[in-house]
Amino acid sequence: MAQGIVIRQIALLAILVLTGVAASRMKVISATSKDFLARIIFYVTLPSLLFTNFSKIDLTPELLSGSLQALLLSLFVLLFLLFMGWLISKLAGMESAHAAIFRLHSMLGNIVYLGLPLISTRFGKEGLLYGSIFILVSNILMWTVGVAVVTPGKSFSIRGNLLKILNINTVAIISGFILFLFSIKLPSLILDSVGALGGTTTYLSMIYIGSVLYFADGRKMLRNKNVYLLSVNRLLVVPFILIGIFALLNYFFPSMLNGNVLSVIVMQAAMPCMVNVVIMVNILGKDDDIATANVFISTILSVITLPLILMSLKWIAAT
Repeated sequence: MAQGIVIRQIALLAILVLTGVAASRMKVISATSKDFLARIIFYVTLPSLLFTNFSKIDLTPELLSGSLQALLLSLFVLLFLLFMGWLISKLAGMESAHAAIFRLHSMLGNIVYLGLPLISTRFGKEGLLYGSIFILVSNILMWTVGVAVVTPGKSFSIRGNLLKILNINTVAIISGFILFLFSIKLPSLILDSVGALGGTTTYLSMIYIGSVLYFADGRKMLRNKNVYLLSVNRLLVVPFILIGIFALLNYFFPSMLNGNVLSVIVMQAAMPCMVNVVIMVNILGKDDDIATANVFISTILSVITLPLILMSLKWIAAT
């Protein structure tokens, strides 16, 4: 029964992705409008979703405890992902430029355009709460640790990256969480308008991913061996290591950790490579072809790996 639900969820999202591919092939979506669609999602629908979702949840001691767990576990998991990327790139003897992007993409996954829709479908409002906290931590690390990884030897400017950390989605998460902490409910007019707008994020995100896959040069990217190494690490190795760690913690310390928090964190860690890293790498003057290949191959392979991860979450789910 549970497997059937998982397969159905993946199938629904896959149909939306294929819709994006078809729309791009029929020239409804162009390379230019694809980028415009990404901006609409990032600056309009996603912050609407993140901000209003907090107001739909009633504050309870369990949710407050789960939020704190999500914050600490997100930091641990993201740094663990970075460590695994560093370790594998060292063992594989990658040249520094390729290794830097490999490590960055090892840490940062597609937690917004794919992670949140999947979490929303599987865990609802509570899952979005924990997934949003993961995004907040990821965003901070991306523009601090991430910049240092891609540009080693250069001084890091907190002032120069502060605006990137405090983007509209980070502000939406922090503002929404403050409302959540003080049990402040938004008016129904806001929920019915801005909240409904945020509800389109899942559909637009999947269509966007489909357009990204269509416009990518797949043949060239298939020849990059490091991409497959990265994908296996991100999509299978690390998620199953985390499932093993969390399962052991649940066994020796039952009821200490929230099963839904653990499941959401593992799902976010199992996402394919982050699309926005391509833009970040380009801005920092690095080879964005490698980053694009990482996104393309890992997204294709995630169609196979994500159902496996989702069905394995029973080992750490709340009892």
